[in-house]
Amino acid sequence: MRYEHVQTNSDRQTIIRIAGLPAPVTLLHVTDSHMNASDLTEGIETLAESIRLYNFDTLDTQIRFDRALAYADDLQADGVVLTGDIVNGATAGNLAFLEKRLSGLRAPYLYTPGNHDWEYPGRPWGEATRSEQYPKFAPFTAGDPAFRTLEIGGVLLVAVDNSTYQISEAQLAAFEQALSRGLPTLLFMHIPIYVPSLLPDVVRVWGSPIMMAAQGWDAELMKQWQVEPPEKATLAFYDLLLSNPAENLIGLFCGHVHFAHEDAFGRGSRQYVTAAGFDGGYRVIRLLPARASDDPAGKVDP
Repeated sequence: MRYEHVQTNSDRQTIIRIAGLPAPVTLLHVTDSHMNASDLTEGIETLAESIRLYNFDTLDTQIRFDRALAYADDLQADGVVLTGDIVNGATAGNLAFLEKRLSGLRAPYLYTPGNHDWEYPGRPWGEATRSEQYPKFAPFTAGDPAFRTLEIGGVLLVAVDNSTYQISEAQLAAFEQALSRGLPTLLFMHIPIYVPSLLPDVVRVWGSPIMMAAQGWDAELMKQWQVEPPEKATLAFYDLLLSNPAENLIGLFCGHVHFAHEDAFGRGSRQYVTAAGFDGGYRVIRLLPARASDDPAGKVDP
């Protein structure tokens, strides 16, 4: 499969040319909005703890999110992808706010949770809380927060929840099946995949290598971040991304670290980290048909 990642001068724009694409496809990627619209629905203590925990400005984050969705409509985007930490906590107020905003979108959307989406004020972060809160995201994920696909214009969009830094055997199998369809594929997750060039900036900002399958963790940091060593399925998933056997995994898009980054990953693919929505970040992904003059012998990845 031939494709070309075109160099741009902005981390808010990604252009990829794809051979055989019948028509342009435009997507808007939004991540890490960290909105908090908690209310009294679940009690005053939940509201108080929510306000205490989350220091992002409620009005500012909501305005930025609304602007991003309005921009998607202005672009006449073919799809919108949200890769987690859109809200802080799965409270009734946050989920009602999210449903109201997303139901007004003209384009179809793909949603995958982040670690802050499914946490809940006053409850410990971890798998037990995620399992408890997970069903609340079924309405935004066609019933399956762990894995979802959406085909737009001959391109397969895949959303995989890696918000615990792990991939399950079921997610691995589903992703292998998605790739086997042979369509040009874009992968959307919350947490970036470990790429050596991304490591220095992540550690500089966060003091820890908060990427999936990252090198550089030590036991104390893992304990602080409540991150477990990569499980067998996680490592197999990472290896699959690297090997890209059919070379149809064109790009990976994620957030989590709150700054933008771009670099090559695996065989012909690139990872695009999008800046945080609470800070005005977003990424327009433009998928264009390949030029007639492109060399048919192979793809170009400048």
